[in-house]
Amino acid sequence: MAALSRSESRASLVSMGSTTSQEIARITTNQRHLPTSSPGDLHGMWYPPVRRTLVCLSRLYRCIERPIFQGLSQEALTMCIQSINSAADTIKTNKTSLDGELFQIKHLLILREQIAPFQVDFTVKEMSFDFSKVKTAAFELLQKRSRLFSSNALLQFLLEGSPIVKEQWLDSRKDVDRQLKTSCEVFIADATNSIIGPLTAFLDKVQALTEAEGLLRTQPWAGPEQVSALVQDISRNIKTKLPTIQRSMQLYLANRDTEFILYRPIKNNIVGSLSRLLNVLSNNNGYTNEDRIVIACPTPEQVAVLLSSASLLMSERKISQVSSHHTITEPTAVKG
Repeated sequence: MAALSRSESRASLVSMGSTTSQEIARITTNQRHLPTSSPGDLHGMWYPPVRRTLVCLSRLYRCIERPIFQGLSQEALTMCIQSINSAADTIKTNKTSLDGELFQIKHLLILREQIAPFQVDFTVKEMSFDFSKVKTAAFELLQKRSRLFSSNALLQFLLEGSPIVKEQWLDSRKDVDRQLKTSCEVFIADATNSIIGPLTAFLDKVQALTEAEGLLRTQPWAGPEQVSALVQDISRNIKTKLPTIQRSMQLYLANRDTEFILYRPIKNNIVGSLSRLLNVLSNNNGYTNEDRIVIACPTPEQVAVLLSSASLLMSERKISQVSSHHTITEPTAVKG
């Protein structure tokens, strides 16, 4: 019998998702106020379309009327976000998914912080026409060819086939926040999967196991040797892949607080999954004490120590200290 019930699994996933969302929500709050000392924050190292967009907005801010600036800024930010997403996709293709996601997170953070000083509303109303009913009404009119030229048929076509005017409010600030939240969640999920992907797949199979299939230990993929090899693979991934992920976060984000906020849910996911595995082995699934010794699944405390030791494997940053901030107090601070 599987040790984890479906309700427990759903509760675990909901808890994990809500915790991740809370961590992501802290990124934009902490990042805005805390200084960083990495050259990665210098304007010259920003993605060129991001820098040019901010330069353009800073120069136009005090030169044109506010309603005009709002419309131009909304379009400029929309195109800038699209450019960031396109560049991130290219990086994912040429390098790794994590590189593309970190690039995206970094520049969305920059964009969000740099537009904060502008005392304008980045919301504009967009009008559009929906012609879907015109096609439907025309098709129905052609189906009634005998009445095609009757006044009633034409009147019905005009009434039912009139295009609909739609109003849509576009908010660039919310678009940046929404894209940033999505990018952070995707990065956390991909980073977690790169370390404990096989364990997640194993736990999913455990969850799907039915009583008719017998005890978990009797399954060909869940014997003590197989589970022991799985635990060893996860431990190896923690020691080798986790430092690499953290170095990439240092390279792209260059802010210890933001790095920690993104790292914490990854750490919690690893600890949580190994704790679930420990519960599976401890419950009535056919594993003996000798089996558990062979498998050697670490306890949450041992996992925490392992994660800490893996983090200590990272070399110290070899970046000269410079006085630099993401946050610009005046919109005109970005210069060409």
